Amino acid sequence: MAVSGVSSSRSIYGNRNVITGLASGMDTESMIENAISAYKNKISALSQKRTKTEWKQDAYRSMISKMSSFLSKYTSYRSANNLMSTSFFDQAVKTVSKGANKDLVSASGRANSDIRIDRVRQLATAATYKLSGVALDGTTAAFGKDSVSSAASGTLDLDKPIDIGNLDGSLTLAYGGKNATSYLTIEFDETKTYEDDVDADGNVTKSGAQKLVDDINKQLEEQSVSIGTKTYTGKDLLDNVIKAEVGEDGQITFTDPKKNGVYVSAATGSIQEKLLGGKEPSTEAGKQIKSLTLSDDALETTEMSTLEYLSTRGGSMEITLDGKTKTVKLPGKDDLPEQFTGEARDAKFLEALQKNIDDAFGKGKLTVSDANRKEGADGKGIQFQFTAPKGSTFAIGSTKGEMLGFGESDRVTSYLNTGKTLGELLGDKGFEGLEGVKVLAKDKDGKDIPGQYLKDDNGNYIYEKDADGNTLYSFKVNGKEIGQFSKDTTLQTVMNAMNSNADSGVKVAYSKLTNELSFAAKETGAANGIGFEGLSAKLFGAPGTYDDDKRGTYTKGQDAIFEASVNGTSLGEITRSSNEVEMDGMTINLKGTFGYQTDEDGNIRYESEQAKDKDGRLLFSFQGVEKAASENGDKLEFTDEKSGKTVYGTIDADGKLTFTNQAGAQVYARVDAQNRLRFDADASQAVEGSAVMNKTAIKDTKSEGVTFETSSDADKIVDAVKQMVEDYNAMAKEIKDAYSTLPAQRSNGAYYEPLTSEDEEGMSESAIKNWNEKAKQGILFGDRDLASLYQRLTSAVSMTGEHGAALREAGITVNYSNGLSTLEFNEDKFRTALNNNPDKVRDAFTSSMESGAKSNGLMQALKQPLDMYGKTEGGKGLLVEKAGSPLAPSTMYNNTIQKELNNIDSQIERWQDKMEDQIDHYTSQFSRLEQLIQQMNSQSSYFSQLMAGG
Repeated sequence: MAVSGVSSSRSIYGNRNVITGLASGMDTESMIENAISAYKNKISALSQKRTKTEWKQDAYRSMISKMSSFLSKYTSYRSANNLMSTSFFDQAVKTVSKGANKDLVSASGRANSDIRIDRVRQLATAATYKLSGVALDGTTAAFGKDSVSSAASGTLDLDKPIDIGNLDGSLTLAYGGKNATSYLTIEFDETKTYEDDVDADGNVTKSGAQKLVDDINKQLEEQSVSIGTKTYTGKDLLDNVIKAEVGEDGQITFTDPKKNGVYVSAATGSIQEKLLGGKEPSTEAGKQIKSLTLSDDALETTEMSTLEYLSTRGGSMEITLDGKTKTVKLPGKDDLPEQFTGEARDAKFLEALQKNIDDAFGKGKLTVSDANRKEGADGKGIQFQFTAPKGSTFAIGSTKGEMLGFGESDRVTSYLNTGKTLGELLGDKGFEGLEGVKVLAKDKDGKDIPGQYLKDDNGNYIYEKDADGNTLYSFKVNGKEIGQFSKDTTLQTVMNAMNSNADSGVKVAYSKLTNELSFAAKETGAANGIGFEGLSAKLFGAPGTYDDDKRGTYTKGQDAIFEASVNGTSLGEITRSSNEVEMDGMTINLKGTFGYQTDEDGNIRYESEQAKDKDGRLLFSFQGVEKAASENGDKLEFTDEKSGKTVYGTIDADGKLTFTNQAGAQVYARVDAQNRLRFDADASQAVEGSAVMNKTAIKDTKSEGVTFETSSDADKIVDAVKQMVEDYNAMAKEIKDAYSTLPAQRSNGAYYEPLTSEDEEGMSESAIKNWNEKAKQGILFGDRDLASLYQRLTSAVSMTGEHGAALREAGITVNYSNGLSTLEFNEDKFRTALNNNPDKVRDAFTSSMESGAKSNGLMQALKQPLDMYGKTEGGKGLLVEKAGSPLAPSTMYNNTIQKELNNIDSQIERWQDKMEDQIDHYTSQFSRLEQLIQQMNSQSSYFSQLMAGG
């Protein structure tokens, strides 16, 4: 690149009107050029520096492009040659199921034996538990009825007097001074008042201003502020970022421990007048409002009836019916005839509300009634009940929800509102009998001491609290703690914790249409169940608990049961917890049952027989406890396991067991605390017994088993790996050459520098090209980032352990020559390894510690350093941040080198301005000199003419 702005091919005067040395005979242009040569040299040096910096940027970008191309081609799920994908390697071996039942069994991989699946009796399933939302919130609608209906938890009393405050609107606080990036909003509701608390003696125990501050801080705790890489919220935010405090003068100020600056950036409603002294919020320094000043009437209240409030302030319901949301106005005084009072007026209120709902959605879509007018209700106030046709869902919310009796959530829904807190769902008594999470004692280093807990001065345990001081309880699923929650924790938070915590072993989903929570074990098999205890049992019950009233049902998980043969030898019946079974290197997927006789509905037919114990006695079940009975003619003989006496049992036509003692008197069976079978005359603890039956599936002797045929299709994989090796070697060589190649030197020992415009004059294009190639040589010599990247890549391909051995066995080795480490690829060895042990080759490429493997495979090992230095999506690589890349457009003008170029440009511009000033100065001086000499010449000529004339 030629240096701009320093060419002598044109006059240094540019467009200036200059008188040259015509009068003086001096070469003024050369003189000025000599005078400004220092400036020209400085500009030339800066321009050459800029060119070299651009060359560095281009060199980095070339390597970034190769790294990005490598990642996209061989590690992206969008690529057809993704060598990190197990499915890509599975193409090496094609396994096809054969036989009449081939669609019911699939397989992948190559077995070392001949495998045949003879029959499948049962597929593995996961344990499930379905619980109606009614079990958690009785106001919601049960699924399966002709309509869905839900009632508010409280009532609306139109005559109830309420206090109305003067604070209504919002206040926005900017955090971060003039460069604020965090904004926190405080909402105020006129129905919330802040009056002084006064004791019996008239002393103020808590001021209204302090109550207001407490409310502000509570809302601040629910928000977050990010500073650097850390995010503050809750009590952490109040202690370290921003907290409201009331001073002795009554002003409300904001503490700012980090000194980043807090001010009011916006206010709505009455807040500007009542808390800001009528001032307009401003972001301008010196005009920022940094504290709140209460007006004289800011905390005053006015009393009015609920109906008057709704009439003067207005009120509405936000109704969402089957996905469509509309705002429905609440009736006011003007909508109700004055002659009606009490229940009659309540009825008119509902009638007017129903009309508004019908106008919004149409008649019959959603009806509203008063649950307090139904049998058994107390009849005081209006308890809203909403009803919609079967299959509909609705949610009714209001900013006046508390006044309307909607509860803490301010909503009435046909379905379970997962935004409700555990306190709302369980009630005050729901936490009775539960022990909170005890606070562990700590050693001198501040570490927890297992098994030792803190106690207060009275010897009582101290419990963990949430930000609002509520006791935290351990929430366990299948015996594993998935979180610690309080009464203020929402149901949705609990559900999210269950789904995201692998230890729980249970996932949960909720359907608004069926109003049903569906729990499922994350793994199939009879051993994987669903169990709740403590707080989780209080909330969800125990699976099976609700079966009697049909609010919930529990289905145990079951194992897969199938028969298989290997090399012609039957293995008999096999049980596995999963439908994915590994057999001699082949992975088999069971998809359906076959090989047994079925009824007209397709269900497997069974033949049953009475089960017996090892001594040949018949087995019976009492409350899940199996006990044996001997046969004695037409009677069964049972033993009272405590007294040792014999009791006789008979089975009636319905299969029910009845018992008599030796005297023929009826006795009753029960199971005591030690699981012993007892008989006595007390019928209150009686349990029924039932026969334990063994079921045997009836085999279809004509059924055909499923066999497997495998074939190799390795060409695509071989081609991809071969190309990957070539691309890696080219990339590694460019990186190594970039930082290890010395800059080129001329014969005089000087290094080649970028050409200036003056340098290029008289040079041919080929000469300029050759010169620039030498000047670019070694432009990144000694670069530490590139040296580190190359070292990481070399470590990645020089694998040890199981995966390293597998790669070498597959013909992929590292070659070191002339200071460069590259990969070598032996195609014949690779094909052999791929044919003999494809899974081993696959794992050597695709394994990832993030997915649970003990070590990374080759592609993950390469991806990590390439991402670290060359990633262009999401978080950017080190070289991308340094030089930018067209593959990451946002970095093109925001990178370290670009900032350096911008700085050089600024310096060049400053020196050019200085040079121009000097040219102007000298030009002006020489022009003046020319004018003076011209005048002197004119005068001399004049005098010469006079003298000649005399």
